[in-house]
Amino acid sequence: MSGTWTFSGDTTLKKGRPAIALDVMGGDRAPLATLEGAVRWHQSSGLYATLVGDVALMKRGLLKAGANPDDWTLIDAPDVIGMADHPVQTIRSEPRASIRRCAELIKSGEAQALVSMGNTGAALAAGVLIVGRADGVERPGLAAMIPTHKEPALVIDVGANAEARPEHLRDFALMGTLYKQHQLGQSEPRVAVLSIGEESSKGSPLTLAAAKLLTATPLNFVGNIEPGGIFSGDADVIVCDGFTGNLFLKSIEATAEFAFSSLRSAVKQRPFTIPGLALMYPALRAVRSRTAYDQYGGVPLLGVNGIVIIGHGRSNALAVSNALDAAADAVGHDLVKKITEDMGNIAK
Repeated sequence: MSGTWTFSGDTTLKKGRPAIALDVMGGDRAPLATLEGAVRWHQSSGLYATLVGDVALMKRGLLKAGANPDDWTLIDAPDVIGMADHPVQTIRSEPRASIRRCAELIKSGEAQALVSMGNTGAALAAGVLIVGRADGVERPGLAAMIPTHKEPALVIDVGANAEARPEHLRDFALMGTLYKQHQLGQSEPRVAVLSIGEESSKGSPLTLAAAKLLTATPLNFVGNIEPGGIFSGDADVIVCDGFTGNLFLKSIEATAEFAFSSLRSAVKQRPFTIPGLALMYPALRAVRSRTAYDQYGGVPLLGVNGIVIIGHGRSNALAVSNALDAAADAVGHDLVKKITEDMGNIAK
């Protein structure tokens, strides 16, 4: 992580010090997993998050995790937006919802980033409606890092916009390129459009029109890409509409889980393979770590006026810690300012 920060004991922003609001109530394993993740992150980084949720529950959870509640900034927002709740309506009508309060801290300047493992739709709504879109951005996009045989690839959008126009895919490509450059230090990322074939003549009206727009930009556009090409490392930034991207992301997760569960089942049916499996275990564990969501922590919502990291609903303490690390790293790189400034400088 870049930079060194110390805790101020409040949410006031100070130079060189990240203020990160954690939605403690969000996630299937909340609040214990989120609190354990915050404590783990503090132990590894020396940093504190601002904890937003039910204060009584947070105090008990911190004590259980071996932390002193008096060392942390606790903000009372006990209400939780559930998976069955309508995200936009609930964000607007529930002032005591933890994710809404996190977004308000960014809006007021008391925080630079928020991390949530809760309702994805609510986090998106909070990012767009409360944190607000960055200048020059019509549609923010969720960006996920995908492991490949080379460097990880960034796929955007993976769920923020079920429907999109060609101009939105072009903007996703711009934001994804800037994220790769400023956050990951890649000088000239290759951009591709996710499609049903590599040939320029293949695709939907959306992907064909987006490719035409991208050809006219100064980006390093390499054309269409199929899912197999993503894993081969043939591009660094892959753009698509949120419906397609979300299906792609969930298909990866489901395939990985199916492969490993099938392997476990096969071993149980063939006990004589256990010695060989034991020898392979380190390699299998390495592969599993590359595809596990908890290693990445969360995905950034690019195109809003603050750092918004949205994690998996099943996130454990490790995932929460890694998500907080990603948020602090983005703050340290001044990511929002750089993307906003450079978006205006790149000719469209």
